[in-house]
Amino acid sequence: MSGVKEAILKELRASDVLPINSESVQTQLYDLLLSTINNGEGNSCLLIGPRGSGKSSLVNYTLDKIRSNCITSFVFVYLNGYVCETDQQALKEIAKQMCSEEKLEDLNLTSFAATMTFLLETLSSGGKGNQSVVFILDEFDLFTQHHNQHLLYNLFDLSQSKSTPLAVVGLTCRQDVMELMEKRVKSRFSHRQLYLYGPDTFDSYMVVVEELLCPSTIKSSSWCKEVKKTLNDTEGNKIRVYLERIYNFTRNIKVLKNILFWIAVDLDATSPKINIEGFEGRLVSYFKDSVAVLIRSLSKLECSLLIAMARLSARHANQPFNLEMVLYEYKEFVTFEGSKLNAIPNRDLAVRAVEKLTQCQLVRNLSSRQGKVQKDYRQMYLNVDIMDLMTIVKTCNLPSAVQKWAQSTLMFT
Repeated sequence: MSGVKEAILKELRASDVLPINSESVQTQLYDLLLSTINNGEGNSCLLIGPRGSGKSSLVNYTLDKIRSNCITSFVFVYLNGYVCETDQQALKEIAKQMCSEEKLEDLNLTSFAATMTFLLETLSSGGKGNQSVVFILDEFDLFTQHHNQHLLYNLFDLSQSKSTPLAVVGLTCRQDVMELMEKRVKSRFSHRQLYLYGPDTFDSYMVVVEELLCPSTIKSSSWCKEVKKTLNDTEGNKIRVYLERIYNFTRNIKVLKNILFWIAVDLDATSPKINIEGFEGRLVSYFKDSVAVLIRSLSKLECSLLIAMARLSARHANQPFNLEMVLYEYKEFVTFEGSKLNAIPNRDLAVRAVEKLTQCQLVRNLSSRQGKVQKDYRQMYLNVDIMDLMTIVKTCNLPSAVQKWAQSTLMFT
């Protein structure tokens, strides 16, 4: 049983496993990167898909496959939009990944201009020893929020240059990401978009569960036969019912992996099967997550303003909003409901409530470069998935009118 347990845990922890039903997308990405590495072609593309659909796993799998099959070496640069909040931070990170520590000490990278000049010179020569360079920009939509989008423009411009073997791959969950790019940036982008979707039916979701619990190394074991029998039993199958609840709550494969991980940890010689009571216990404890606890601890005003933000995000396709828009949305609701709710709150109280939501990271500011903009008009984004928020709000102690208002948000999604 220890060998089976070890194989399952290895599969669940792996970050370079090819997502199910992504073979065609993987082939396109592989061919694109290979043409850059072997033929010196400049390429760019966007890999678009919901969170947990396997975008990062697909990229890692493709890069590992190239490293094992391709003789030509290449330079790999990874940037994350949450870590690199400005172009200056991104450029310094690129320099760190492309140069040795000795060379970095001799360089003056204190100014944006100096760092950009160094980057352009380095990339124009093809990186280390004229090698091809592969850029992975995770959370690509956050890079579009940088001032004037200098980094994106220069990277896409270099990818079109014949002298620079450069590939730029952006990962994002925003379907409207093309609308976030400036015209000059779009003009340098190849407009190649690859879409990756998670399981769209419960049956395909169950296939993913079976693949995770039955890795290829133990396919013929008695454990896998027992798992298939359990998952395919459609009558009175509590495990299947619990899995369907997870599927209806979220189709994020990362969430599924986290739950199955603890199920695998509980396996031993005395309990070689999936324990229904243990499965239910792990499921309940997992969904008592910190975000849900945090939202339930908010005041009624803070919750109401969070709902107003969700409505704005849903109605305007996740476009940024500001405090003035949030207050207007909430005032309209209070005015419509009339005596069913308390009076419109004091403005200072509302401002403090929004500041608390920002401190709790339920809301994030659009950019750090908004110092000169008045507080009322600083742009911000909702940092919580709208569907998850609506599910959590159902369990909050809110007036029935607010609950109905919250659930009516779903009509915009």
